[in-house]
Amino acid sequence: MSRDRRPVTIVVPIYDDLPGLERCIQALLETVDFSVDRVLLANDVGPHVDTIEARVLELVGEHPGFEYTRNPRNLGFVGNCNRAVLELDRTGNDVLLLNSDTVPMPGFLDEMTAVLASDDAIGVVCARSDNATIASFPYARRNPRATLPPRRTRELHGRTKYLLPRSTVSPVAMGFCFLIRREMVDRFGLFDEVFSPGYGEENDFCLRINEHGYTSVLANRALVLHTGSTSFSGDRGPSLRLEHERVLLERYPFYAGAVALFLARYRDAVDVFADAFLPDDDVVRVALHVPADLTNEVVARVLNTLEAAPDDVVVTVIVAKSQIRTARQAFPGAAIAVGGRPRQIFDVAIALGTLTTFAQLSALNANAPRWILVDPVSQDVRWSHAVANHRASAIDRILRRFENQSTSWRGGEGLVELIRMAAATEIDPASLRARWHAVSDIAEATGLLVHRATVSLRRLTALSFGARNPRVVARIRAITGRGA
Repeated sequence: MSRDRRPVTIVVPIYDDLPGLERCIQALLETVDFSVDRVLLANDVGPHVDTIEARVLELVGEHPGFEYTRNPRNLGFVGNCNRAVLELDRTGNDVLLLNSDTVPMPGFLDEMTAVLASDDAIGVVCARSDNATIASFPYARRNPRATLPPRRTRELHGRTKYLLPRSTVSPVAMGFCFLIRREMVDRFGLFDEVFSPGYGEENDFCLRINEHGYTSVLANRALVLHTGSTSFSGDRGPSLRLEHERVLLERYPFYAGAVALFLARYRDAVDVFADAFLPDDDVVRVALHVPADLTNEVVARVLNTLEAAPDDVVVTVIVAKSQIRTARQAFPGAAIAVGGRPRQIFDVAIALGTLTTFAQLSALNANAPRWILVDPVSQDVRWSHAVANHRASAIDRILRRFENQSTSWRGGEGLVELIRMAAATEIDPASLRARWHAVSDIAEATGLLVHRATVSLRRLTALSFGARNPRVVARIRAITGRGA
């Protein structure tokens, strides 16, 4: 396959992290067809430049597919990439910028180039990875607290990659593995030096070419493992990220809204729920959605379900933000989460009683690939009932179209049995996609999902503050549970 496509120059910017670089070079030796493609190793004179240079030359030897160069001085990541692509590579090839802390999997380059060749409007392609923000696979997980070893990503990607579309349009591509059509470089240059020494430069490039009609896409069937965050130590990395995010939002006020829209709407449903296709433990994870009115009967049913759930059925109670204080008092010791679009997914979602808002429906859609409805809206023939409950009835019709099981309340033990049955049911990708798109379309059409095309002065000010005080921001995020 590789001989029938355009050749690629793989540019590997080098700074430090010799062990990661060794793994990367070894992977390239094993996966690249050097009769078609070439590798340019660009050493940016890091703190151990001579040691790294000696080891690199030992690894590649006289290999004709590798070219090694050393900058006269440290240029930073942006400057190193620009010099390698704009000055040193004279081949006219398409260019793959590949971080030195990556490990490409077999077939990655053929797959990425096939995606690039599939549409002349595609300007940039990136692979999927275990550590690549919105290109991470899986992005949302059944158990966010557990570690995600590379082996897990490889297994899950192998199980689901042919269920995914070959590519997905994304607002930006991730710079760890960044394949650029040569025409883009010829027309638009490469990275803006304002993002030197690094962070945000690839996002700016993607948004810049998009203003001229070119897209960035994820190659869903290509996998490249990535360590990440090895270039900038201490406070420098967080400070650069926050400062450069501010620059991006000033240039492209719609950027945050575009990422949110991508996550909420444009991803394939199999991608959204990938971690549920091949569970990595013997636990069934359940999202128990409660109605808007936490009556005594609802509270009793939730408590009965929590009591009946054995150790291998882990239940999280999903409530509205306005219910959180009441829920904590009613269900002491229970796992409670606010409905919405979290980074966690579940194996099964339960609607416990009537859902009356599209927000509840949207949260259910984002939580799990399988649904159980408990005491859905009764189909009363009286017009007085129909008029009074028409909104809940419309939501109920949507729910029934995509349910796995409807049931009346039969106690916590009976519900646990249904949960086990639903979790054992194989996920149908076509039905899942239909549900995902239907509910997402409703959420957008009704104004539930609104993605801002502007950025507030408050956010820009917060980013500026964070860039100057990264440790304070890290502490605030740790306290609020948002992570570092």
